[in-house]
Amino acid sequence: MTESVNKAQDKPYFDSIDPKADFPKLEDELIKFWKENRIFEKSISQRPASKTWTFLDGPPFITGLPHYGTLLSSIPKDLFPRYWTMKGYRVRRVWGWDCHGLPAENKVEVKLGLKSKRDIEEKIGVKKFIDECKNYVSEVSGEWEWYVDHIGRWVDFKNAYKTMDKDYMESVMWVFKQMYDKGYIYKGRRISLYCPHDSTPISNFEVAMDPDNYKEIVEPSNTYKYELKTKESNEKTFILAWSTTPWTKITTTALAVNPKLKYVEVTYEGENYILAESTLKRVFDSKVGKSDKRYKVIRKLKGLDLIGLEYVPHYDFFEKEGGKKSFVVIGGDFVTAEEGTGVVTIAPYGEDDLKAMEKDNIQIVLHVDEEGKFTHNVPNWGGMYYEKTNPFINKDLEERGLLFDEKTITHSVATCWRCHTRLIYAPQDAWYVDIQKLKPKLYKNNEDVNWYPKHFKHGRFLKSVEAAPDWCISRSRYWGSPVPVWECEKCSERFVPGSIKELEEASGSEIKDLHKPEIDEVVVTCKKCGQKAKRVSEVLDSWIEAGSASFAERHFPFDKSHELKEFFPPDFIVEYTGQIRAWFYVLHVISSALLDTNSFKNVLVTGVILGTDGRKMSKNFGNYPDPKMMLEKYGGDALRLYLMSTPVMRAEDTAISEVQYRDQVRNYLLTLWNVYNYFVTYANLEKWEPKNSEETALKSDHVLDKWILVKLKQVHKESEDAIERYDTVTYVENIKLFVTDLSTWYLRRSRDRNDKDNFFATMHYVLVNFSKITAPITPFIADLIYKNLTKEDSVHLTDWTNIDKLINDDKELRDEMTVARRIVELVHSQRKEKQIPVRMPLSTLYIYNNKFRPEIRDLIMDEVNVKSVQYLKGVRVEVKLDTVITPKLEEEAKTRELQRKIQDARKNLGVSLSDKVKVTTEWFPSDKGLLEKLMAKTLSVSVEKGEFGVKAL
Repeated sequence: MTESVNKAQDKPYFDSIDPKADFPKLEDELIKFWKENRIFEKSISQRPASKTWTFLDGPPFITGLPHYGTLLSSIPKDLFPRYWTMKGYRVRRVWGWDCHGLPAENKVEVKLGLKSKRDIEEKIGVKKFIDECKNYVSEVSGEWEWYVDHIGRWVDFKNAYKTMDKDYMESVMWVFKQMYDKGYIYKGRRISLYCPHDSTPISNFEVAMDPDNYKEIVEPSNTYKYELKTKESNEKTFILAWSTTPWTKITTTALAVNPKLKYVEVTYEGENYILAESTLKRVFDSKVGKSDKRYKVIRKLKGLDLIGLEYVPHYDFFEKEGGKKSFVVIGGDFVTAEEGTGVVTIAPYGEDDLKAMEKDNIQIVLHVDEEGKFTHNVPNWGGMYYEKTNPFINKDLEERGLLFDEKTITHSVATCWRCHTRLIYAPQDAWYVDIQKLKPKLYKNNEDVNWYPKHFKHGRFLKSVEAAPDWCISRSRYWGSPVPVWECEKCSERFVPGSIKELEEASGSEIKDLHKPEIDEVVVTCKKCGQKAKRVSEVLDSWIEAGSASFAERHFPFDKSHELKEFFPPDFIVEYTGQIRAWFYVLHVISSALLDTNSFKNVLVTGVILGTDGRKMSKNFGNYPDPKMMLEKYGGDALRLYLMSTPVMRAEDTAISEVQYRDQVRNYLLTLWNVYNYFVTYANLEKWEPKNSEETALKSDHVLDKWILVKLKQVHKESEDAIERYDTVTYVENIKLFVTDLSTWYLRRSRDRNDKDNFFATMHYVLVNFSKITAPITPFIADLIYKNLTKEDSVHLTDWTNIDKLINDDKELRDEMTVARRIVELVHSQRKEKQIPVRMPLSTLYIYNNKFRPEIRDLIMDEVNVKSVQYLKGVRVEVKLDTVITPKLEEEAKTRELQRKIQDARKNLGVSLSDKVKVTTEWFPSDKGLLEKLMAKTLSVSVEKGEFGVKAL
């Protein structure tokens, strides 16, 4: 019994650590500890429910694996919640999965061998297709949790919500109802980007999110001839109109001119042409080379003079619509003379075109079906894909003498963000959010948002709002939340329920599933005429779901356990620059429409992580290191330090670099670990324990202790300021500088101190509090250090350190030490230049224009190995060394070299720091004081003459 007690008493206070740290292995062990001891859950429950800090997480799509982009946004989603948790706030962190939309539908189409939207209904049916979509998104990749764990992110996976959940979808229904009742949703015909492969509209911001959604193409740039209907039967006059879309010539029912432009009529090779005066040279340049004849101006006109003229159509296969005009010239301010002829063809496949046609009552003829094919009533090319008709139409018009000139143009076109099919601008009878009506609120509410970087507030975000068209929120697809509108078949009266209960009461049916086809089978009775009302066929754009996340993830307003003010607007969101026009935008639209408020208080915008070659990361290019392999190789703390310190956190694009990732281990983590290891090793050796260590540290008179505490206070304040500005780059820079100070100056100059209690107490105080300061950015190493030094469960269960009130900010000491270290650098530089190693002591150092307190002077002398310091007057920081080497100085240098040699031999023997040794050597100092100092430093019981050797006792 006595022996056991003695052994327990002899056990060191601190657990010994491996100086060769395997960080990924240590992090694995800590992840296991956190889970077994429910540290994450405790960090939330220990904070008061009445004091909350909220952030909104944009959920990733449910399948696939994380990449550097998703890991990038995940890290600040952990860093800031950790910080605010330590500041005493309860921070809810629930994971979410994005389930609906084209990503899932496209994957299921491939799985089932479906080639088009039509195949879904005709080959397998909507029911089976939806069931397959449900199965597909239910297969959550378990690897997501591995990645999230290993980047140190704490999040509740067990209670994760899905956008396909009935509760989530009901909240989306409520959001639609609120916007509809307030007059912000309407059904109408507008031009939208449209994907022929997926047979659905695509939001303009879905395309704008990624530059890869655009591609450069070469296609026709044509000038067409349209014969004017004139009274003079023997004279033909043509208007020359420009277009890059031959396929729309089939339904060109108007030509547009700018009323303010100057036009001319010219004669050329026996025919008369009308075009903008400023385009004459450009249009005819290519023609002059083919003929000796040149054009001649007959008369000048105003654009206004041309409006109302009629022309002979190229194609007139469709019936004229009563009350509508067709084949006439109209006016439009959107027409310019910068390209083409100053006259453009008008067909219902462009935003300006459609507006002009509606304004001037022009007949609208649609000839492209939902799959991008010409309708079967089009002669010659019915059933052909629209792009393939271009050369055939141009050939037909050329043979009929109606193609004046054919060139090519290179320009960028939009492609589908999922299937990469080229998109067209097509008129859609769809459901829209009236963005134009909302814009005053969008501008006003943006003023209440703190953007980081700040320039986005009145820059890209504001400009995207200014240019935003009305938002098409319906999709002619299947897998999504339903457009919750029932229309009467007889009187067109609408019923828009805002809850499942309301729909059940109106239909008399129990609603078990809000997905198609079940929701389409729900019929309600029209309150106006008593007839049956059925749901409209469309589903909602999945961005409506994303924009409703604040409400829907909590099943608001149906879950009465949540009050709106508790979580809305959220304190923080973060995503990459592509979301400025996407998620950030739709959140802002919905909150402005529902509550006339900002949708988030603080938003951090990151840049894009590119591949090692500067291109977008792609498996095909092989231009990025596997993130899982990197995490297993270097660990999560290293990735956090790396990504949070790059310009990507200031919204700049950054190429991924394994070298910079690895350097976080070498330049920061190992440096901090070595300091920690030194402290633990020597504290245990001296049997030191942290009793009253805080009081001892704060009362220490040693200049190094005072200085490092001042530096600790500085890094604490600077880190706090940087975090609360959402400036992770500055945060990381500050803690790295502190570790450098701690290692290369404080610890280096403290190794031979006699006041060990002050030193150990200060080191303990610094490491414990620095662990708190760094816990948000490096949660693993911070906890490993904190747990061992305090014997508490976790640094993440503690409060943010409050050292500001305890440590005096001695600016004079800080400044004086900064100059002293500059002096040291200059001396080392001179030694290197004169090839005098530091181990060679020198007699005198002359310092110009500076004078130091004795304690700092002694630090300088010891660091640069001089016997005395003399101060001289001067005009700038300057030093000079007395380089005369006396025999006594030579002996001291040789003694230092012998000391180093003995210490190396001790390491090779593997003896402990407390083991004594015997030394034999060919030379040792004759000076008794030097010899005694040598023996004390090397724990040598004897030094005898002989061949060099070190023997353990």
